[in-house]
Amino acid sequence: MRGRSVFDSASAGRYGPKDVTPDTIAPLFFLATSLLLVSGVLKLVRPRATAQALLDAGLPGSRAVARGLGAGECAAAAFAAAAPARGGALALALVYLAFAGFVGSVLRTHPTAASCGCAGSKAVPPSLLHLGLDVVAAAAGLTYLAQHGPSVGVWFARLGWGSVPVLAGLVLAGWLLIVVVTEVPPAWSAWTPPTDDQAAPHADRHLVAEDALSIAGIGPGHPSLWPGVAADAGAPG
Repeated sequence: MRGRSVFDSASAGRYGPKDVTPDTIAPLFFLATSLLLVSGVLKLVRPRATAQALLDAGLPGSRAVARGLGAGECAAAAFAAAAPARGGALALALVYLAFAGFVGSVLRTHPTAASCGCAGSKAVPPSLLHLGLDVVAAAAGLTYLAQHGPSVGVWFARLGWGSVPVLAGLVLAGWLLIVVVTEVPPAWSAWTPPTDDQAAPHADRHLVAEDALSIAGIGPGHPSLWPGVAADAGAPG
């Protein structure tokens, strides 16, 4: 028996590209696949926002076109889940690269657009965050293709009962990503740091209050300014 260690993959130089296995990238890949499927279904059910986003970007836009895009996304997601190593992962990567190109174009030409139309009637404002996530999803597809990753059925079967928490984690991660993409960019755009100009009105209000008290004959140290002390407590008897 050879004295080979189970950590031989790291013996040639610690962790490197060989340690990126299909199981390593599979959660991210199937998360991207699931989100693409959801995006496609939303376009099929509620295509109006997608059609409007296409028109705003100067592209042909109609409900039929939006539904066609949704159907294509659903087909690409199904292909990616069922046969990633036979071109499905490449299809996924190409779709997300197209998303990234569209979002980048909208950011350049219409930076204040309310939505890119990626999620049906749900407003998803174009942002660098959205663009970056599209690029990450495309990279996950290409990496999974290079690793000849298994289909979603085979991968979950290998996990056994471990697939239950993994599935729950994917659902939670997908929901969090949707919240981040839809809520963070508008909140960031709406927030502005305080400036010296904003501090001036508070000081002005303070001076106005002091002037009003002086006009009423109430100056610093006046008994009425002290709780529990009558206003005529300091008057001569």
